[in-house]
Amino acid sequence: MKLFINSCKIEEIKKVIELGILSGITMNPTMVASLKTDYVKNLKEICKIVEIPILAQVTSSKSEDIIEEGKALAGIDNKIIVKVHFNAEGIKGMKALKAEGIKVCATAVHSVIEAIIAGEVGADHVAIFTGPLTEISEINTGELLSKVCKIYSNYNKKTKIMAAGVRSIKQLVTAANAGVDEITCNLNVWDQFFTNPYTLNRWNSFVTDWKNEYGSRNWITGY
Repeated sequence: MKLFINSCKIEEIKKVIELGILSGITMNPTMVASLKTDYVKNLKEICKIVEIPILAQVTSSKSEDIIEEGKALAGIDNKIIVKVHFNAEGIKGMKALKAEGIKVCATAVHSVIEAIIAGEVGADHVAIFTGPLTEISEINTGELLSKVCKIYSNYNKKTKIMAAGVRSIKQLVTAANAGVDEITCNLNVWDQFFTNPYTLNRWNSFVTDWKNEYGSRNWITGY
């Protein structure tokens, strides 16, 4: 399983890169628009600082426009994977982009049947929006992801299953337990990886006991 950050902010991406466990970057039109800046320049800057996949989304609605915009987006850098919204026009656009050798991600997928179609079209990734579903729907996202994983396995689909928009540690663990290939979440969730109070308290206890006995000495300085 690989961990992605859902961000288009360079400072956030740099912070997570330092951990050494980042496998990819995802972003969506709403996030990019919130920057209120030169979005092409910003994406190019991100491409310069990472050597991992970057999933960026086209905003066109018609298949012919999706194809042209997808080509332009992929042409910015070979690390870019083109995200396309799941619908009939998007499917046609993804099929054509795949024929051009461009990697694509079917995004904003919310059901098993949509994931099946994404797999049939040969999408390299399918982004299943588990975070929003958990908050506004009665759908069991763990069951949804497990079904998609099982179907893809049964039919040997190569499409990578991504749990997208994960908004809590609980959602992340549920997705991992379901067997997804990738999980993407924002910086807030990444920060939560290191805030478990039991772990923090244990570390503080270790440090306190050591300092009470040895002060500032350590394994470098010796006794």
